[in-house]
Amino acid sequence: MIRYCCFIAVALMLSACQANKSSLDHAVDDLLIKGSDTFNMMNPYAVIRHDYKRGRIMRARARVLAMNKSDKNYKKAHKFLKEVIEPARRRVYLHYLHVAQKSEKQKRWSDALWSYDQAKAVTIKPAMIKKKHAEMEQHVRQFRFEQLLKQRRREDRKLLHDATAYEAPAGISTDDEVYARMRENFEDRLDERSRLEFREGLRYLSKDLPEMAYIELESYLRLQPDQIKGKKLMANIKQKMPDFLRIPPLPGHTSAPSTLINVKRVNHVKVATAAQVKAALANGALLQAKQLAHIYQRNGGKDAGKLLARVEKKVHAAAVSLFSKGSDAFRREQLDVAIRYWRDAAALAPEESEYIESLRRARQLKERLALLQQKN
Repeated sequence: MIRYCCFIAVALMLSACQANKSSLDHAVDDLLIKGSDTFNMMNPYAVIRHDYKRGRIMRARARVLAMNKSDKNYKKAHKFLKEVIEPARRRVYLHYLHVAQKSEKQKRWSDALWSYDQAKAVTIKPAMIKKKHAEMEQHVRQFRFEQLLKQRRREDRKLLHDATAYEAPAGISTDDEVYARMRENFEDRLDERSRLEFREGLRYLSKDLPEMAYIELESYLRLQPDQIKGKKLMANIKQKMPDFLRIPPLPGHTSAPSTLINVKRVNHVKVATAAQVKAALANGALLQAKQLAHIYQRNGGKDAGKLLARVEKKVHAAAVSLFSKGSDAFRREQLDVAIRYWRDAAALAPEESEYIESLRRARQLKERLALLQQKN
């Protein structure tokens, strides 16, 4: 019985972090209202207060409005709605609305999107907020598209410019074996890159992100201009591109190819040694060790693959441990501790969506609870 009660308590705390009502929330609600010896003494009014204290403002509000007038706590619940829930809801709504409007004015699109999303969750008139939320999503997608396309075009210009380095210069035979082999290896790498771009283009299109697919296919066709399958896929991508997205035109190539390259690139080449990687590992500086290991591998370091695998294994184990500690802290309602652990786990393993999402929800919950504690 004790283990069962602990499970329900954990489920309650976890459900507090959900942005939308999940099946877990429904299950917990049913237990609170209908069943279980543990909660059979909790009347609807107690459940309303419980939801409110956990930051579930709109659910607490909905429960009040759904109460039967014959319920002995009907008047008490409506007084709680009028004096506590509604002022808190308006306070939270106005807070996020003002933050969203400020972020929008400053063109911080992701922050504005986040804040409009929070405002949408606590409004009773969602039409305007939904419209603004959709606008911010469009701004995010357009800005991200522009920046990543600009970066890919810059990379491709450098890549194609570097291809000329493997043409035998004056003083070397045009059929020099070493230059020919180097040129062939370089072209193999270009082919591998183009294959990856085609696969990624298909993947992004299946994820309903045609603008990201466009980036991959524009680059693919730059490297493989005669490929019919690439042209067909690009036509499909353009057909599925939303009307609000604008494709930035290619910049005019008025300069000589060499001037298109960042001349400072040579001064920013980083070098790492195996000793530096191992020292960072020994000091527990896992992020630094990971970065150094990647640099060491790119520079062709001896046994770089094995060393990187060793580092990544330690990084993965540390991230799993930190996430687990954060989850334990969250179950104990130690929100700040959980956030610290989850933040560190996400930094070590940014590819783990569960870590990122848990951190995001925990921060959201902390912010909302702080707003609820403010005085009117």
